[in-house]
Amino acid sequence: MEKEGGALKSRYEDLMLDAICAVDSDGRCVSVTGACESIFGYTPAEMVGKRMLDLVHPEDRERTQQSIDRVMGGYLQRYFENRYIRKDGQVVYISWSASWSEEHQVRIGVARDITQRKSDAGALVARELLSEDPLCWQLSASPRRLITPDGVSISLSRQDHIVLLTLMSGGECVTRRTIVEALEEDFLAYDQRRLDTQMRRLRHKVKEACSSPLPVSTLRSIGYRFYEETRILR
Repeated sequence: MEKEGGALKSRYEDLMLDAICAVDSDGRCVSVTGACESIFGYTPAEMVGKRMLDLVHPEDRERTQQSIDRVMGGYLQRYFENRYIRKDGQVVYISWSASWSEEHQVRIGVARDITQRKSDAGALVARELLSEDPLCWQLSASPRRLITPDGVSISLSRQDHIVLLTLMSGGECVTRRTIVEALEEDFLAYDQRRLDTQMRRLRHKVKEACSSPLPVSTLRSIGYRFYEETRILR
């Protein structure tokens, strides 16, 4: 009966959409249950002993390490997205929720493959739709989205789109007044903290969606500058 129960448990685990990973303080996988092979391409036995960070896409490793440091410090991480390189060499997008168990000295992470969801939502842009310049950031009006140089599409609100359009069209320096007036607001009555919040939110949105930071610098007391190549799609 115990054997049958174990087989039944194994079949249930094969049907799970998520993989549950236990990782020690050195970053090495201790155990994996659930959808390990379908997500990572490795069997659970192959995963044990591997440094999880080594499987992360090289462009995502720095911010992934930052997330790990926060979790190890007691932060409950929810919905962190990054890219992993599967055993077969394919890139998979994963959404993580993770926490640190002080009692057991392991980091528990729940991983879900969201590659298809990103494709369905237009988050992964076909290479033939990108500009000829591989280092170019593109802004689309319909649908409203920012396309990163590596082809990740980030959905934008109307306000996000207006702010980025103003920045990309403004040259070396775009003043706060210019941005506020583009938002059809009265500059003198506008709370400047709202604009700072808007920029922080935009930077966070881009950082969470891809490996590249939003290339916008703050010109103290003046405004902002978009400092990489751009292309505006009408």
